Amino acid sequence: MPSVTTILSATESEKSKAGLRQWQDKNPGALEAAATRGTAIHLACENYLRGLDPGVPEEYQQFWNGLSQYLDWFDTIHWSERPLRPDWNDLRSDDKEVAYVWSTEHLFAGCPDLIGEIGGVKVIADFKTSNAPYSAFSPDRGDRVGYGGWRKFQKCAQQMAAYRYALNERVGFLCDVALILVATEETTQAIFIDGDQLELYESRFLKRAKMFHELFPEDNDNEAANFSP
Repeated sequence: MPSVTTILSATESEKSKAGLRQWQDKNPGALEAAATRGTAIHLACENYLRGLDPGVPEEYQQFWNGLSQYLDWFDTIHWSERPLRPDWNDLRSDDKEVAYVWSTEHLFAGCPDLIGEIGGVKVIADFKTSNAPYSAFSPDRGDRVGYGGWRKFQKCAQQMAAYRYALNERVGFLCDVALILVATEETTQAIFIDGDQLELYESRFLKRAKMFHELFPEDNDNEAANFSP
């Protein structure tokens, strides 16, 4: 069963794929460095939510600064990389090392970063690090930085909508909103996506999932145990 991020990457336009290849050619090692940075900040968030020392490496401290204030918004935590409530333990792997949500109807799976509640509102959240801010609004013509932030937001919004759908399919828990926390060296953003918007992004993602399985029928496996991130 393919991951949500695999589906999103595989169904990008050829223009977008070519642009990413060009960027990688001009910035060797940047993708790997960003992944390492993202892993460090994800671990810091997970540690903080569990009451532990975030343990942020010095080189990523600027990305961490400002994040904890948003994590403090949560009154209740149901999931932090894995379920924290016993009635969701079926979402863990057999060895209990990893956890994920999945859709047997649309054949995709993934691992949300955080699911909880803020003032009784059910929230699914995702942590992102970036060299530039995200943008929930379409940029002005010629604004390349704004366009990059807008495209990242669009992709993340579909990712969140997919996780929300799969979680509801599995355990009947429907999140009211999504929250994207974006950390850059200069600032931290908290971008909410309401239920109506999530339904729109869900529809877009499900179309891409259908496209993916038409392009790669060998991945039409409905066994979540065969999910690979």
